[in-house]
Amino acid sequence: MKYERLSKLFYKKGNEYYKNELDKRTSSYGSYLTSLTVKGFRRGQTLSEPNQLFYVNTHQLMSLNNKILLNSSRISSLISKLPSFVIEPYFHKLIVNEAQSNNEIEGIRSTKKELKEVLSDLMRSEKKQKRFKGLMKTYLFIDQIKPFTEISDFRRLYDDLVSDEIDKENAPDGELFRKGYVEINDGTQTTHIGISSEVKIIESLNALVNFLDDERHSELYRYMVAHYYYEYIHPFYDGNGRTGRLLVCSYLSRYLERYSAITFSYTVNRNKSKYYKALEEIPSPLNKGEMTFYLIDMLELLSAGQEGIIEDLEVNLSKIERIKEYFKSDNWSEQIEEANLLRIMTYLSVFVNDEANFSVIKLMELTDKSRYKVNKIMSKLEDDAQVKLTSQRPKKYKVTDEFLESILVVEVD
Repeated sequence: MKYERLSKLFYKKGNEYYKNELDKRTSSYGSYLTSLTVKGFRRGQTLSEPNQLFYVNTHQLMSLNNKILLNSSRISSLISKLPSFVIEPYFHKLIVNEAQSNNEIEGIRSTKKELKEVLSDLMRSEKKQKRFKGLMKTYLFIDQIKPFTEISDFRRLYDDLVSDEIDKENAPDGELFRKGYVEINDGTQTTHIGISSEVKIIESLNALVNFLDDERHSELYRYMVAHYYYEYIHPFYDGNGRTGRLLVCSYLSRYLERYSAITFSYTVNRNKSKYYKALEEIPSPLNKGEMTFYLIDMLELLSAGQEGIIEDLEVNLSKIERIKEYFKSDNWSEQIEEANLLRIMTYLSVFVNDEANFSVIKLMELTDKSRYKVNKIMSKLEDDAQVKLTSQRPKKYKVTDEFLESILVVEVD
């Protein structure tokens, strides 16, 4: 029998069937009741009756859970095959994609160029005050964010991540969080009203901290439930979406690996309607706090993000094999230094950005060679039309499109 939403069953099967089914779902062996409660929401109004959040560990949900664990193992295996100098630049590319998507979900304008510059400054430990510095710093160290154990941890994430981007009128006006009214409106109607008063916000966040430690619920289910509940609380006037997604990403990065975690916002951005609909279904009065379908939707999004990384890694690793074979040819037997430097540039162009520009200083770092030696090698490669000069001051080069195509493009008869 098809497992359907309670709200659908109420209209399809009638009130008696609905009540029996609700009882089954909250008391069967596969049912998991959480310690968290939410109030129903209908026609722009919060209802007085609280519902205990619960889910049923259906076959579909278990299969998704297992699939994500297998995908994570596959990602780790593929990452281990990358040249060591490619790993961090590849992760940085994912950070930029994720941060850009996170901003787009919230309607915040940013460019990848701007985000790359902020990330570059952070890598050099420069203390320039730039937009999105907190966001990029949080992503860069996503797997180092510790589990949330205190209420102040939520405020700290907000301060580190988005506080510099929030208008003054939307800054927290309570001791740690907001103390006034807040609602979400889709342009035509109110879709959510946050918990009222800072006292209740703190009570609810305490319940969330306790739930995150509740090992009776499997990790992926627990983290996704926590994500919803944080958004339900809505502890700040602005910045809840960004901090909420970073909250779940920090837990995912420790449980899975940082690559799976870092694609969550990117995938959500490509499936915004599914994401928001999943959030809005839970407080529907007839669904009585059931989270089964929400969990299915969130795990499907997470799995889709993983599959995108796996495909990207597999395609680019096959390109690396072509590049390896190319540099094994006799043509490079007497140009070892040129081959090594060009190979590094080619790998990074494939994995990170085919328009990547490499400064002489960066090439010195990558090869551990002197400026004189790098300039000499680059001059030879430029004469052979394998690289081209893109900037004089500072001097930068990129691999030519023609050279990349000569290695990677296979002619079809």
